Amino acid sequence: MIHNEKGEGFPGQRIVVLPKWVVSNALQQPLLRDLLPTDIGYFPNAIGHLREREIGVDQAIFIHCTQGAGWCEMAGQRHAVRPGELLVIPPGASHAYGADEKKPWSIFWVHATGASMKLLLAELNVSSERPTLFLGQDPQVIALFEEVIGVLEHGYAPYQLLYASRTLTHLMGLMILHRQQKAQSDSEPRHKITQSIAHMKRHLSQALRVSHLAAMVNLSSSHFSALFKRQTGYSPIDYFIRLRIHQACQLLDNTDMSVKEVAAAMGYDDPFYFSRIFKALNEISPTAYRMMHKG
Repeated sequence: MIHNEKGEGFPGQRIVVLPKWVVSNALQQPLLRDLLPTDIGYFPNAIGHLREREIGVDQAIFIHCTQGAGWCEMAGQRHAVRPGELLVIPPGASHAYGADEKKPWSIFWVHATGASMKLLLAELNVSSERPTLFLGQDPQVIALFEEVIGVLEHGYAPYQLLYASRTLTHLMGLMILHRQQKAQSDSEPRHKITQSIAHMKRHLSQALRVSHLAAMVNLSSSHFSALFKRQTGYSPIDYFIRLRIHQACQLLDNTDMSVKEVAAAMGYDDPFYFSRIFKALNEISPTAYRMMHKG
């Protein structure tokens, strides 16, 4: 049930609502069933904008505030929504939201559904209790919203729906990237590991001492190693080896250096040992790798 819904629209708004039969048919298609926009739009300077839904909706709602401010009430709490923030309302959640009376928001918004929605919300780390995420003023976020709106404004043939779905997937991936980057910058342990990896990348040709990395971030070697593996999935040594081999691939692809020279550049005095490490990770020797047709 919807109450107090401003229905006359906003000057300059853009809005697309897919018919229910289009959504139903699309969700039966293998390439569309994971993620599908069902409603999308842009409301500039949305004075008086208000939505109240006691039983929620079947889709997740994503609202990106670009200017002004707004608010949301959900799970018994009221949340302010500021410029650069993303408001996410999970499917089925009772909610109300609207524009700030003094500084009404301008928003891009999309309702989306699909089999991957629960996993995407988990990656965004949002919930009814924690519904906002700061994206900042990223022009790529806005461009992707506009791209989905633009393609659906011209119709919803299967190829248009597929393009909109894939563009929305890109947008969700960008939102998740912003969330991860903010989590890393806000978290001291993550920042310590990020520092360590940056140091590794600057010193690929030198021997790695875990004790030295740990001391740089004021941790014991054991604590540092455990923290590193928890965040990356690898021990510091294993991660460092993978960084070296990745850089070795770049040198093999982009220079005329011999395998022996590449090995030396990556800190390996023994080119045969380097080749064994390379093959163990890439399932192919450095020489065979260089001869592959890529791209």
